[in-house]
Amino acid sequence: MASAGKTDHDPSPPSVFLSYASEDRTAARALRDALAEAGLEVWYDENELGGGDEWDQKIRRQIRECDYFMPVISAQTQARHEGYFRREWRLAVDRTLDIADGHLFLIPVLIDDTDQATARVPDRFTSVQWIRAPEGRATPALRALCARLLSGGATEAPAPRRRESRAAVVDPQAIPPPLPAAAPARPLPEFPVEEPGQRLKFWVHVVGWAFTSVWILFQRLPRWVRALAYIWLIFLLLAKGCSDKHEAKEGAEPEAASKLKVLSDGVPAKDESGVQGAVDIARAIAEAAGKIPKERSPLLAIPFTAGPGDTPQAKLADSAFTLLYGRLAISHQGKLGVSKEPMASLDPQGAAERGRARHSTFVLCGGVEEGGGAPVLTVDIVRVADGSLAWTKSYPAKDADPAAIAADVESHIPALDDD
Repeated sequence: MASAGKTDHDPSPPSVFLSYASEDRTAARALRDALAEAGLEVWYDENELGGGDEWDQKIRRQIRECDYFMPVISAQTQARHEGYFRREWRLAVDRTLDIADGHLFLIPVLIDDTDQATARVPDRFTSVQWIRAPEGRATPALRALCARLLSGGATEAPAPRRRESRAAVVDPQAIPPPLPAAAPARPLPEFPVEEPGQRLKFWVHVVGWAFTSVWILFQRLPRWVRALAYIWLIFLLLAKGCSDKHEAKEGAEPEAASKLKVLSDGVPAKDESGVQGAVDIARAIAEAAGKIPKERSPLLAIPFTAGPGDTPQAKLADSAFTLLYGRLAISHQGKLGVSKEPMASLDPQGAAERGRARHSTFVLCGGVEEGGGAPVLTVDIVRVADGSLAWTKSYPAKDADPAAIAADVESHIPALDDD
């Protein structure tokens, strides 16, 4: 990394990547001029980029190679829940995972009266010291910071405590997330007691007791066993209306499409078995409709990622992927492949590498990530030829409808040519 690779004898000045919303361009120019006047090298999209297909790759490369990342925070960034600057912020936060503790990299700058305690920024931004530079002017604090950066002695300063907290400031990344409390095992119901003259009522209670007991015992089975049971049930449901191969090809599409929503509710949460369960369910839907995925397909689908454990975010990622894959298997017969292994994080270049290995033209991938303080499901369609984004969109995870998301993504799939 560039920040770690500089030495005391390197004559080039430190580089600062300036990230801002387009509405703050005037203030960003003033910041650029102040930093450049102090002797720093400023990476600023208006100067460095000429547009075209390589724009996204240049941004990512500069964030990977810059010495310091300076996000510009304002009322404009507060008002916008979506924007490319938020992707730049996420990429910078991802890079901090590889940077030693105490090494200064993130330098948030407030250019107006936005309240730091309620700013819509990644949590990692709140663990470092912010500076104020109204309208991007060269304040004494900004000039002092530039001097520290040029001297090479800059270290990460702790952020001031937020108003709602009176405890000492602690790096949020140093605190492990609390483990969810394990739910107590549901006990089996007591066997009904027959009362005199109530024989029919007794047998009704016995039937209810049997169904309840079987369901409780099923829930106690390992998740991978339940996943296999769900797949077996799906095969039974899909095979019921298919009398021969011709009927499966001609009539399975509307039947499978009508069941996608119901089947997605049975997808296990994302873990070692859950990811495989979602893939197997999606493949089962496609195969039952007579559309078996090929090894060489114009479109490669990669299971959506989310945090580990039985969480709403993991459920959303699995349900959305299963519904979307089922829809595409029906609407793009013979043109869809699937990868069994999800990606660690959204990375167009990594997705393109997988697509090239499968001789695909496009790769469909997605994942639930933190976006502006609230989780969002981001779905990318990547061009395999150069790793650029053909289409991308983020959906708020709260109260998300996996079926609506699947339908929206399907409508943006590019035209696919056969191999």
